[in-house]
Amino acid sequence: MVNAEWQKLIQEKRAARDAGIPQEWRLPTSILSKVAEDSQISAFDLLDEAAVLTRLEREITEIASAQELVSKISSRELSSYDVCLAFCKRAAVAHQLTNSLTEIFFDKALRRARWLDEYQTREGKTIGPLHGLPITLKDMINVKGEFATMGFVSHLKHEPATENSVIVDILDAAGAVFYCKTNVPQTLFVSESYNNVFGLTLNPHRLCLSPGGSSSGEAAQIALRGSIMGIGSDIAGSVRVPALCVGAYGFKPTTNRIPWSKQAELIQKGWNGIFPTLGPLTHTPQDLNLFMKTVIQAQPWRHDHTAHSIPWQEVARKQKLTIGVWLEDPGFPVFPTQRRIMRDAVQKLRIAGHDNLAHKFLADAGEAPMPSLAHMNPADYLDEDFVADLDEALSVSAASLDYQEAWAQVWQNNKLDVVLSPACRGTAARHGEFGPLFYSIPWNLLDVNSCSPRTLPVVIHADSLMTVPRERYSLCIIDGAPAGLQVIGWRFQDEHVLMATEVIADALNR
Repeated sequence: MVNAEWQKLIQEKRAARDAGIPQEWRLPTSILSKVAEDSQISAFDLLDEAAVLTRLEREITEIASAQELVSKISSRELSSYDVCLAFCKRAAVAHQLTNSLTEIFFDKALRRARWLDEYQTREGKTIGPLHGLPITLKDMINVKGEFATMGFVSHLKHEPATENSVIVDILDAAGAVFYCKTNVPQTLFVSESYNNVFGLTLNPHRLCLSPGGSSSGEAAQIALRGSIMGIGSDIAGSVRVPALCVGAYGFKPTTNRIPWSKQAELIQKGWNGIFPTLGPLTHTPQDLNLFMKTVIQAQPWRHDHTAHSIPWQEVARKQKLTIGVWLEDPGFPVFPTQRRIMRDAVQKLRIAGHDNLAHKFLADAGEAPMPSLAHMNPADYLDEDFVADLDEALSVSAASLDYQEAWAQVWQNNKLDVVLSPACRGTAARHGEFGPLFYSIPWNLLDVNSCSPRTLPVVIHADSLMTVPRERYSLCIIDGAPAGLQVIGWRFQDEHVLMATEVIADALNR
């Protein structure tokens, strides 16, 4: 329960956020009355029914990629201002259908966009590779003058940020436009989308499904095209899982290739466990590459002492990849939907001429917590005689090093380019039912880079569901839902994984 004082602060916070949406962008009650967390309706259908976006606004926000959008701005086919206005409006509409925003600063974004247009007219050039590109930000990423509550009721008494996160400064210098921040689950450590401040974020494909987490709002905005490029964070799958749940692309870089400094504090200074990393969510694999290249070519190590001094590497596209395949963990088997996705993917990659090792099981080498978080209690997985002391910490570190060495041998012995694996047990789940992150967190432990490329929407047949609990995976819920998998590469081989993701995506989606 949240006490009366906190409830008042929550109401004030939500009202302040919603005041950032112009009245003429508000959806009618006839549409909003259909938005519910148990509804099987699609937000895409509601968007069409509402018909609040102009034809030009639809055209701008449905441009295929960030690369194409930047090109149209650079050539002056589109103005930064018109692009910003279209995405602000669509983000506002997407929020009303999915409850995905936490901070709204459209006026600030529009002033920035107008300045970019004036600069381009005056100087005859753009200021950088992302000139005029609207980018959404996960709530934890600091923007000067804006709040970062991260869904914690106690943070409602915090002051707004006094400086930008390093990533914001780098992207700002490249020409990006920031216009809103997006919702996260309580503690940011579950694949859900609920917190006591802003409530539950919904999946645009089926409102009764979760968009995953913890980059929940980013996923919802990307899916409904309120955003063409967003930034999330990943410590256990928080970029990749949401990308899978909504049919987007998400990339977890090797830690500290993307600057982390000056985020809203979540992990205690001195932490020596698995480290988080920022990562992009986009509509195309090429846009993942655009984000990574832009940031790394800005030499983030000159702005953030924790960022690795590793320059960007141009990687030639390979026509033939050697792909290791982890079909599933026998101790935590995937659902029939995901099993079929993996086997279909392996078959398509073979037809495309790639070598894969599918028959080698590579796995051998103040607030009460919300229910999803309670189910993630680490104590549930510990021995009764567990003692959290220095010896135990050293033992865990040693085991992690052994695990990394075993996987390094797998990569070296098989001369792998990448590994293909599930990103989770199935498709998007009902709210609160996603479960443990057994298919995404191993790659964080290894600190390798991984990407969740989407596949085409999956049409599920009744005979494939016979072994799945019907109350969770009924046909009417997941029929046509997005699905995906993971492409994993070794540490610091980020550019190689991005190249392989493009190659694999071409083979799977042709």
